[in-house]
Amino acid sequence: MSEHLCDLLKIRYPVLLAGMAGGPTTPELVAAVSRGGGLGVFGINGMTTDAVRAAVATAVEAAGGAPVGVNVLLAGPTEPTTDDTALTEGLRGVRICFGLEAPMLPPAAAPRTAAADLVAAALEAGASVVSVGLGDPTPVVDVARAAGAPVVAMVTTAAEAERVVASGADVVVAQGWEAGGHRSTFLSGPGDDLPSIGTFALVPQVVRAVSVPVVAAGGVMDGAGIAAALCLGAQGVQMGTRFLGTRQSGISEAYRERLRAAGDDSTRITRGVSGRPARGIPNTLTRTLDETGHLGWPRQAAAIADVRRAAVAADDPEHFPLWGGQNAGATAREPDDAEHLVATLMHDARDTLRRTGASLPG
Repeated sequence: MSEHLCDLLKIRYPVLLAGMAGGPTTPELVAAVSRGGGLGVFGINGMTTDAVRAAVATAVEAAGGAPVGVNVLLAGPTEPTTDDTALTEGLRGVRICFGLEAPMLPPAAAPRTAAADLVAAALEAGASVVSVGLGDPTPVVDVARAAGAPVVAMVTTAAEAERVVASGADVVVAQGWEAGGHRSTFLSGPGDDLPSIGTFALVPQVVRAVSVPVVAAGGVMDGAGIAAALCLGAQGVQMGTRFLGTRQSGISEAYRERLRAAGDDSTRITRGVSGRPARGIPNTLTRTLDETGHLGWPRQAAAIADVRRAAVAADDPEHFPLWGGQNAGATAREPDDAEHLVATLMHDARDTLRRTGASLPG
């Protein structure tokens, strides 16, 4: 029998913060989740090693001795669906509105900081758990092992779960189709089709496929969702969209309003923002990019970085990505405290389990 999730990660409650890179997971949010008894996870993709050290050190200090994790994305390059000229022309009007010059687009072979180097910097700064998405964890396993840090790997199928465990993952996150942000698919199906398995169908299959703790992700927004995941065999949950609504998250009030207003069919999968499939609320930017095409991962994100920065600075939710899951509408009406939210979620999960058990017939 594998070690229990909470013992393995040294956390009180089986709640993991999704590692949402690019601003949503602030050091304050990460620290608050960890202080609350869960595992705060900092998304470090796209950062420099110096920036990683500084941000993680801040989160670790604010966490007050509670464990802090980091997340990196391991996706390889994807093929472009357009060229530099067409993308620049497609975004010309947007850039004019923000007063931006056409950018010098990054070369196809632009150097990137290796995932292992980012992880090493984070571990040096005090992180104690390593999370990966969009790939086999092999590139970071040795670095994590040397530091005694468990490895958490995200998957979207049972086959991917078996692969990451064979490569050294200590925990598997079963990411259902409902989840916001990037799809963690890395073993492609026929025609590069995306696996569209819902969380509650995926979790029990992954539990049967592997012998390590399984964490459910996708559509979980409250204690009832946590209780349901535990009943299906998961030992915990990973939550991203729900924590976007807290006051410590790095998103704007305009973004929060879009999440609160979302219905059950308000989100879509787009490849236009990064060259990889990701779920969010459509807006002018995603519709433009879906029509224009993309330069592939990782070039696309760099090619539109100036537009995203300008839109965030102007708090214009039509021109930065609004990542969110299919249950985004359950975001709190008023921003709540992330530390308190962890305890509230666990209280509600226990209450749900008690009430449900008491009402079973027979």
